[in-house]
Amino acid sequence: MTSPTPPADTTALLARLDTIRPLLLSEAPDSERLRRPTPAVQDALRDSGILELTVPAELGGLDASPLQILEVMEKLSHTDASLGWLVRSLTSETATAAAHLGDEAVAALFADGAEPLVAGQSTSFTGRAVRVTGGCRVSGDWQFAPGVSMATHLNLSATVESTGERVVCLVPRSAVRISDNWDMLGLRATASLDYRAEDVFVEDAYIYAIGPGHARRGRPENRLSPALSAGLHQAAWSQGVGRRMLDELRDLTLSRNPAHESPVTSDEFFGEFARHFSHVRGTMALLRDTWRDNEETLSTGARLSDEQETMSRLACSLAGRTAVEISQLVHRFAGARVMRDGVLQRFFRDSHAGSQHRGSSHIVTQKCGRMLSGTLPAGAHWGFFDLIVPERPAAHA
Repeated sequence: MTSPTPPADTTALLARLDTIRPLLLSEAPDSERLRRPTPAVQDALRDSGILELTVPAELGGLDASPLQILEVMEKLSHTDASLGWLVRSLTSETATAAAHLGDEAVAALFADGAEPLVAGQSTSFTGRAVRVTGGCRVSGDWQFAPGVSMATHLNLSATVESTGERVVCLVPRSAVRISDNWDMLGLRATASLDYRAEDVFVEDAYIYAIGPGHARRGRPENRLSPALSAGLHQAAWSQGVGRRMLDELRDLTLSRNPAHESPVTSDEFFGEFARHFSHVRGTMALLRDTWRDNEETLSTGARLSDEQETMSRLACSLAGRTAVEISQLVHRFAGARVMRDGVLQRFFRDSHAGSQHRGSSHIVTQKCGRMLSGTLPAGAHWGFFDLIVPERPAAHA
């Protein structure tokens, strides 16, 4: 049996996040106006070390475990939802490239202490790749790449035309055409821009297959499928966002004179506040229990069972739903505070924008129910984001 990998030490990182919190809070309105983090925020994030959260330790990263990711990403998202969303994507894409690329590419990317940052889509295989001598020529369009403004490289996920093989191609940011088209209801400071590649040549060294079976480095418990990795980060984001909205409601309640009638000092509000407070605590308990169990399994080199993978996706979906329900509580009781520009309105908008991600939609919960009910035919399993259900054999008359 493989010995568990010693846990990373994220204590210093958590302390640095506390230190830079006042700066992140004060810069949030300007980041939203710019539709990307301000230069001061970008520098603070780089200096904090959070962008190396899941980079393998042998490349100088923290190689944080899933439970540590939950704690760190919830903390940052509680401070600023847009920054939490941006960092969750940058850290995931950077770690994916660092864990899966061959030694030649990794040596070049991390030479002399360099700290590459990767944005883009490593799971949406809408691009087209044509095999040529020494590599592939890649074309395609991809949407919603948080953190493009900070990235040094982008992932291009593509399907090889001759074989149907799914590959990810890493290219410098300068190799693609970026569309400055981010004008969304929420998550405005993430600069989640679209990008296009037009017959870009990518050397074989920078082309890799994705998934836990193809990972070359990093702790065993971090060798997750792309969907599970994205779900883990998003669940932590949802928890931080939901908890922040509850904290803002609590502060609003404390600012009101109980002698005067106010929606946030009513018995109805207190009952709803308690119910949603319990949902946040309950969802985090489920996440920790689920991922503690996952870590124990993965640390031995074994793969997650169907039930473990289903529970991981279900916990992410429930965390997202909890955040949206809290935003509805905000809309119902906060009155003009949520209507005016400010923290509550920003988190309200961000929570709804984040809920649109396919990994936490209500459809995921429905599919988890089908899996857990035991009603699916033998061989049903999870793909990247979807449930793969084999056709039932036709009944004979």
